[in-house]
Amino acid sequence: MSNEEIVRRYFKLIESKNLPDLVDMFDYDAVLKEPFSKMPELKGRSEISAFLKVALMANSDMRRKLEVKSSDKTGKTRALVTFEKGDKLKGQFTFDIDPVTKKIRALKIEFLT
Repeated sequence: MSNEEIVRRYFKLIESKNLPDLVDMFDYDAVLKEPFSKMPELKGRSEISAFLKVALMANSDMRRKLEVKSSDKTGKTRALVTFEKGDKLKGQFTFDIDPVTKKIRALKIEFLT
């Protein structure tokens, strides 16, 4: 499975609200940085799972346009996502995917203005 396919699968699982398979996409010691928590980063599947549970509810009935950018020199894959539910919001998701296990090692979520 390519990095692009992994990123597309991540967003499909968000859309289908499949939390168990979504959490399984992450390494056990993965790190997630996102702008909503008071913590600088979420570490491990249990902290990431709690965030994803809320994200699934927030994404309910939201339209999204996904554009996956190829991996850069560091091996990271970026996805630009436009979320639409009345207003539009654009986010950048940067995935660091282990080349062997194909699990997400790190995910950084940023919202662009």
